[in-house]
Amino acid sequence: MKKLLGIASVVLAGFSGMAQEKEAPAPATIREGKHKFSLQWIGWGEQFGSVDIKKVNDSTYSVKGEQRSEDSLDFASIDGNLIMLTPRRLRFEGTILTKVRTINNNEVCDKTGTYTFFASGVRKYWRLQEMDNCEEGAAVDYVDIFF
Repeated sequence: MKKLLGIASVVLAGFSGMAQEKEAPAPATIREGKHKFSLQWIGWGEQFGSVDIKKVNDSTYSVKGEQRSEDSLDFASIDGNLIMLTPRRLRFEGTILTKVRTINNNEVCDKTGTYTFFASGVRKYWRLQEMDNCEEGAAVDYVDIFF
């Protein structure tokens, strides 16, 4: 029995060490102005969209912007408020719309409500944590706002 408890302690200690994720510093406030914005289905690099962020009060910022494909048929847009819970975790209240020809029968996916953006690890962007597309588990959307 003592041997079994000793093994369990070693295993649990290993898992607790794995759970601690190293985090890069994030800004203490959100920089006002233009930020890169992306939905992975549309692309990164030269195809980044942008959002405009403006301070409303100490911890709340308005955010509005979009990303469009070259032919403008696919898009992601965001309009609402970001509330800084921590430098790495933001609460979003508003609307995120995505439309990609090959997903959700080419219909707009409307996420209106309260959502979370989080910058994990050493990432230099906040990623929407409610990633399921409206296609109910068949697609995952990576919606990112860069520092």
